Amino acid sequence: MKYVTIDTHQPVVFAFEPTGGLLEKMKPDLTCGDFRLCEAKTLVELEAANLLEIRKLGAILIDGSSPSFSVQDCMEHVDLGYRDAGGPIVALVDDITSVDVKELLDFGVTKVVDANLGFKALRTIITMEIEDFNRLLSLRTELRKRSSAFGQIVKGQFRFKTRREAQNLANLLSMTCPSPMPIAIGLTELFVNGVEHGCLDIGHEEKGLLIAEGRLADEIERRRELPEYRNLYVTVDFERQANQVFFEVIDSGKGFDFTPYMEETGVHNKKHGRGIMMARSCFEKLEYQGCGNKVRAVHYFGIDDPN
Repeated sequence: MKYVTIDTHQPVVFAFEPTGGLLEKMKPDLTCGDFRLCEAKTLVELEAANLLEIRKLGAILIDGSSPSFSVQDCMEHVDLGYRDAGGPIVALVDDITSVDVKELLDFGVTKVVDANLGFKALRTIITMEIEDFNRLLSLRTELRKRSSAFGQIVKGQFRFKTRREAQNLANLLSMTCPSPMPIAIGLTELFVNGVEHGCLDIGHEEKGLLIAEGRLADEIERRRELPEYRNLYVTVDFERQANQVFFEVIDSGKGFDFTPYMEETGVHNKKHGRGIMMARSCFEKLEYQGCGNKVRAVHYFGIDDPN
């Protein structure tokens, strides 16, 4: 495929809808410094997004309530390579209780958002989806550089206190599995949550606001220097057996109410929680314990759940 270049250092968000829809009403307020908004009024114009390099295309935003086209038709015009790479595709609906969220997700949408949340929430969600996608792309690049360490590490305890250390450890431990990519994704989400929400006590709503304002990295660095956070760690206990691997992650935080994030439905319209949802899809078992600052993940090698 021949790619085109858009002269911008920002990720590009393609907003697709006919005239007069939900996105047109919110478009002026969605403009921000975190991404560049490009409009597509027809399915042919939407295909222009397929000509961008995957890393440059930050997200695709569609009007999931439009009577002029179906989400399924829209998804058929989105590049399969972008979809397979986990590219964010956000559907905005006028009333989430009146749509079949599972059907939209089955079509390939990665996030369904109720327009009643307002433009600030939508802008924050898009920014967070782009950040998660970029982290996923970087993870794939890093794993391709490493040779497999499968079978060399069988048991151990590790600790870390930065996001970079979390990423490096997730990559290392994932190599003990025959298919490291999903394990690396799941561990990264759990480890980063332990650092940000546990050790640094950054709440979910607060993180969303910091991302929207472009201050998350600075706030993380600031808190790491504070006496109350400086010496806090995330601890990981790891054990690999013949056909399964166990990870137990404990952070020093006060925990959280994890129940809503472990439900099969209802999480897709939250501004936060995608990381937990991704982690759940990467392991056969994921169980939060106690107050929520301890999580146990289990992955089986090529067998069904023995229990």
